[in-house]
Amino acid sequence: MLRLGLKSLLAHKIRFALTALTIVIGVAFVVAAFVTADSLRSGFDQLAEDINTGTDYTVRGELPFGDITEAVAPAVPAGLVDDIAAVDGVEIAKGGLFVDGVIPVDGNGEAVTTFGPPVAGGNWLEDESLSQFFLIDGRWPVGGEEFAIDVTTYGDDSYDFELGGTYQVVTPTGPREFTLTGTVQFGFPENAGIGAVFSLFDTPTAQEVLGYPGEFNQINARADAGANIDEVRSRIEAVLPDGVEVLTAEDSVEEFSDATETFIGPFQTILLVFAFIVLFVSMFIISNTFNIVLGQRVRELSLLRAVGATPQQVRRSVLTESAIIGVVASVAGLGLGMLGAVGLRALFSTLGASLPEGSLPLTLRTVLWALVVGVGFTVVASLVPAIKASRISPVAGLAEGSTSDERASLGWKRLASGGLLLAVGLVLTGMGLFYDFDGATPQLTTLGAGAAITFVAVSVLSPLVARSVVSLLARPLVWIMPISGRLARANAARNPRRTSATAVALTIGLALVTMVSIVGQSLKVSFGERLSTAFTADFIVTADTQAGLPKTLSSDIRAAGIGTPVGFDFDIVQIEADALQVPTVIETTLTAARIEDLHEVINIDVTEGDLDGFDPQTGLMIHSDVAENDGLWLGDQVDLTFVSGDRVTTTVAAIFDGSGFWSNWFIDSALYEQVSAAQFDDVVMVQSAIDDPEAARASIDEVLDGYPQAVLEDRQEFQESIESNLNTVLVLVNVFLGFALLIALVGIVNTLTLSVFERIREIGLLRAVGMTRRQMRRMIRWEAAAVSLYGAVVGVVLGAAFGVATATAIPADIIDGVSVPIGQIVFFLVISVVFGLIAALFPAFRASRMNVLDAIADE
Repeated sequence: MLRLGLKSLLAHKIRFALTALTIVIGVAFVVAAFVTADSLRSGFDQLAEDINTGTDYTVRGELPFGDITEAVAPAVPAGLVDDIAAVDGVEIAKGGLFVDGVIPVDGNGEAVTTFGPPVAGGNWLEDESLSQFFLIDGRWPVGGEEFAIDVTTYGDDSYDFELGGTYQVVTPTGPREFTLTGTVQFGFPENAGIGAVFSLFDTPTAQEVLGYPGEFNQINARADAGANIDEVRSRIEAVLPDGVEVLTAEDSVEEFSDATETFIGPFQTILLVFAFIVLFVSMFIISNTFNIVLGQRVRELSLLRAVGATPQQVRRSVLTESAIIGVVASVAGLGLGMLGAVGLRALFSTLGASLPEGSLPLTLRTVLWALVVGVGFTVVASLVPAIKASRISPVAGLAEGSTSDERASLGWKRLASGGLLLAVGLVLTGMGLFYDFDGATPQLTTLGAGAAITFVAVSVLSPLVARSVVSLLARPLVWIMPISGRLARANAARNPRRTSATAVALTIGLALVTMVSIVGQSLKVSFGERLSTAFTADFIVTADTQAGLPKTLSSDIRAAGIGTPVGFDFDIVQIEADALQVPTVIETTLTAARIEDLHEVINIDVTEGDLDGFDPQTGLMIHSDVAENDGLWLGDQVDLTFVSGDRVTTTVAAIFDGSGFWSNWFIDSALYEQVSAAQFDDVVMVQSAIDDPEAARASIDEVLDGYPQAVLEDRQEFQESIESNLNTVLVLVNVFLGFALLIALVGIVNTLTLSVFERIREIGLLRAVGMTRRQMRRMIRWEAAAVSLYGAVVGVVLGAAFGVATATAIPADIIDGVSVPIGQIVFFLVISVVFGLIAALFPAFRASRMNVLDAIADE
């Protein structure tokens, strides 16, 4: 039976290739996801080891909650360096600084930017064995007017830097002029900077310009040779004040790896989700292909049964064919997936997000997953056709000579089974959308299972309506092309099971695309409506770096008399209150802003309390949802714990109802500056005091000349920028979903090609009675268009239902209304017909080139 399966596949190479292609793309997604993620992990792990080379201990402020991906650890006093250096077993200890948002400006006035990696400043250490920075050219900066820059930025042709030149450097304490004295490299001999930009100063200058007078971010220490690492650590801990911790190099590497996993893991998961979508769609194509092929091989299978083959052997033969296809597709997917990983790395580099150098590891885990999903999905897809093939009666099959699905049952059994599946799918989908799960993973799993079962139910029920719906949709063909159109319509409608199976891949793909479009459009409309009423500020200043905007920017705008600037800071905080309905510690996001000026830039819509009497040192403002859900009210005392470790008792002074782009908890900047070392605002809003908008913008631009990372926009431009970012995300999602549509295209080609072989005699007779080759090609093409349109219509209807339900289930503070993009949906329908016409090109050509006499003689 194995030899029989191999010979069957080799005898139909085109069919074999098209069937395998549907699995190859899905496997490639899986491989690319694992290889890229493993490459990132390997690179960042190596980077973590490079960072800690020569360092046995890192002493820093302790984070009371959160981690280094969410907050900056509190600073440590500089005097602690001598205390640690004096510990028995410590060879050397030095204080270090690393602050994001330090931006050099080249000789042409162009600020250095990156996409993702930090633009940071720090201090250099005289002891290079403890420092990861190495001088490449020139000399180290000394004094308050000199700096060094990383060699990669210096050598970048996009910028104009020369040793000895004077350049502006934007620091947390404001823009300053410095002379460039040298170039440095992070790591040696290999550059471990992964795209980051570094500006270095001597230690006193770094403490001054980076806003850490008398402090360090961390203290690096090395133990004496041969000293016991754990014992020395205990001695260091003994001299540390409360709120300061010591990590070994091993701890630091592990922490760094955990931090990078916070974005590597989700990135891998997203790619895997798209991979399984493609594989899920492929299952329907494979199942349909085997159904058609086995229908054409009834005589062959009957003959096998007649000469002694058991049903189990016939079933095993079919599964063997599918397993061979799965193995070949998995191997091809491995190669294509490696190329995909290379492409992803190149994409990151193009966007400026340089990744750690390293190989693309193909682990045993990745190979096994490729084989499991490739072979598994293919075999599962062929199970039903294999079982049907094993039930063929030898005598009946030989008597019929051939059979097809045309007389397959479309009665109550299909209706009952499909209805049951649909009910289960809708229940699970509803739970995924509306049930209150403990976490995102069970919710997404339930939602995904519900959607998958619903799609299966639609494929089961679809043949019940396929004939009538296709006949209706294809009716215009009869009017346009009386001969070819009538035959195309009849061919598309006469076998509803095959039509449904052919269209189901397109149905799933378009359902997902339509759902994403509706949710995205609803999100954009809701966002735009809220944005138009949430802000009253004339201008919004944002930053094109991760660090934000130096707080000196607001001071400079205010000092220039341009208007009222309000800086917004967003930070994580722990909240405790006796009045909470469920006594617990809430970890959430807090917004800090100058409350007395808040009404100048946003519509905060205070419903209870009064901002005029708001105490900036103890006042707390909460959203009405918090008041209702958590049981807090005016006058209640709330304890706030910040990442600095400071704990402050505040009093609820106001309740607001305004929806916007801030958190549900507000404090005044005056309080925040006492408990946080933050030197940057996340965004600055400006209410202009100048009536002429153009003059106001020009005045603000003059101030922003010293802040090249600042991006100035009015309300309309800000809204358009946010919507543009959202559109980019939606386009990227639809591009990935487009692979499912590509699979649908392959499925249509496969089905039409097989149906042409099945109808050889019919085609020969049509040609014999006068049908021209051109008419034959038209018939095949428009048959495909009719099937595609049917799949598109069902997909759009299903996707619209999912989209409306999803948009409705999303909280009202995110999406407060459903918006359906009619234009996009019409475009999807049109492009589906085009897809069908493209898919039919090869089958139509094959049909038109058949020899008439040979076709008539075919049995």
